[in-house]
Amino acid sequence: MEEIIKEELTMSAVPKAVNYLIEEVAEMRAALDHIEKQLGLGADKHRPILIERAAEILQMKVGTVRRFVNDREIPHYKRGHNIYFFEDELIKWVEESKVKPVTYSSYYRR
Repeated sequence: MEEIIKEELTMSAVPKAVNYLIEEVAEMRAALDHIEKQLGLGADKHRPILIERAAEILQMKVGTVRRFVNDREIPHYKRGHNIYFFEDELIKWVEESKVKPVTYSSYYRR
């Protein structure tokens, strides 16, 4: 394929180039899937979990999570008396509360 990259792409070389790109995309997808599994991300994180597991993920006490639920500060679902969460939504909720770091110049402008 390197010869195609170095040369001008001709009509006769298009099938070979397309095949090369398909293989490259497949390799990238496999690498991304591997990274997602290593980081614990992916579609399997969008399944309902109970409050105890949510507290474990957030590294909080169950009572603290319950307070967030009562104050409607945390994404959750209710079915009857049961409270459910989705792990990916909890992670997104934490990420949305990112605090911007103080830069050296902005610290001294005060």
